Amino acid sequence: MPINLNAPLAWEHANSDEIAMLKDLQGNILKGHGRNYTQNLFFTLDAQKPQEGRGFLRVLAQSVKSAYQQLLDAKAYRMSRQDAGVFVSVVLSAAGYKALGIADDKVPADPAFRSGLKQRKDILSDPEIDDWDPGFQDEIHGMILVGGANEAQVREVHTKIQQQKPASVRIIGTEYGLAMRNINGDGIEHFGYVDGRSQPLMLQEDIEREKTEKDGIDIWDPTFPLKQVLVSCPGGASADLSFGSYFVFRKLEQNVKGFKDREEEIAEQLGLKGDDEELAGAMIVGRFEDGTPVVLQREDGLIKPVRNNFDFRNDSGGNKCPFHGHIRKTNPRGDSTALGATLEQERSHIMARRGITYGTRNAEIDAEGKIIELKDKPVGGVGLLFMAYQSNFENQFEFTQVSWANNPNFVQPSTGIDPVIGQGAGSLTPQQQPVDWGSTTKKPIDFHGFVTMKGGEYFFSPCISFLKSL
Repeated sequence: MPINLNAPLAWEHANSDEIAMLKDLQGNILKGHGRNYTQNLFFTLDAQKPQEGRGFLRVLAQSVKSAYQQLLDAKAYRMSRQDAGVFVSVVLSAAGYKALGIADDKVPADPAFRSGLKQRKDILSDPEIDDWDPGFQDEIHGMILVGGANEAQVREVHTKIQQQKPASVRIIGTEYGLAMRNINGDGIEHFGYVDGRSQPLMLQEDIEREKTEKDGIDIWDPTFPLKQVLVSCPGGASADLSFGSYFVFRKLEQNVKGFKDREEEIAEQLGLKGDDEELAGAMIVGRFEDGTPVVLQREDGLIKPVRNNFDFRNDSGGNKCPFHGHIRKTNPRGDSTALGATLEQERSHIMARRGITYGTRNAEIDAEGKIIELKDKPVGGVGLLFMAYQSNFENQFEFTQVSWANNPNFVQPSTGIDPVIGQGAGSLTPQQQPVDWGSTTKKPIDFHGFVTMKGGEYFFSPCISFLKSL
């Protein structure tokens, strides 16, 4: 029976075909792997020795965690806190498929994927390639993601991979991820804000937990179909049951000092003092640091759980959460309908984000390792390893970056770019900031340039049967 890609999947009640699909699908696509320590190992292959590269990936496939096993592990962890061990996945670039000697009809067809991220640089307003980190400037053929509950687990797998690989497979770069959590246990990024709260949910069990254990789904429904991320995997064991997903990786460096200093300057320009000063940053990000959506109230405190069941219909003028607010730019929650788009069209652009922070900070932490306060303000060396799955690069990642984040006229003329991830000439258009929460009076401000793209690539996450067949 064909898999219904037009709806989410109830995996605990899956039929035999759905289970077969999940066993052939790599983990982390339908649900994040949940590990706090990661390594991203970027590698190249020798096109003159494709059989060695194929053999390496065939062996590596034995360690790749399937979606089905990941879900079983996650369920066991919820019930008994049993450590599920390491997580391993592997993705390939279009150049990697070529180096392996894969026939053209077995190479994923997405045009942006086949071009590669470097060729899309101008479309995305990315920095010049000479300004990328050295490990990303050259051709990358694939990436291995290793995740674990602790650093030792991850190092052990890294060592094993190094021992298994032939000399023709070279690890050309490694990025280390370390999840950060605030005192409430919520994931945060280096500017100090709760991150990753709003995600497309494609498993019925996750949707039910969102509905009953968190703040509900009656205003903003996070239910998305499998087709949001899944596409047929060319070269898989079954035309009907083998699926993969397009995967984007971008290293985003954060200038924390510059961002925080600018927050303070904006607060002063707006006349915000004392406890109200945090409102300046909240209107830039769209949430207060604890995750409280600024559209719901002018102060923080709406936590446990962090709210996600909201939209912007009661803020049609952008007077509470400005149109340039980062979370509004990257998930407009219905704003696009004012421009003639349907809600379904708008939702089609949403990606499944799986990023993790990198770099260490001087921080005060509690006994459980949660961050009470971030002490230092680095100008570099810290940031986000942005990763996301999707079914179409142009319609999802590129649309979000170009038509929303980089577009100074979305959702209204002279809105300004996304002050967090916006790039390009649009940065010359000041953001239009309410002078106070709910005010119809706007003041032009200039807030950009504190996140720098340091390199990345477009990949495809193939089905496990493809890897085993190499």
